[in-house]
Amino acid sequence: MIVCMTCQEGRLQRRNLTYLQWHDDNLLIVNRVPASVCEVCGDYIYDPDAVEHLQQLLWAHLPEKQSPNKRKRSPA
Repeated sequence: MIVCMTCQEGRLQRRNLTYLQWHDDNLLIVNRVPASVCEVCGDYIYDPDAVEHLQQLLWAHLPEKQSPNKRKRSPA
């Protein structure tokens, strides 16, 4: 097992945590994201591959925001 980089005492254990992230005005909540958690201080690190996958899913489905200059004009 890996020693915690924060407290230098505890060992990191694999657990599933809830991942929270604000996106604009919306709070994204994802349950059971793999992470390494220190058994002593409780510090944690989400699995980088899982976070990368979540980011790709989140950003892939968002429509591009149009700048004010590129907004469609209604026909007159």
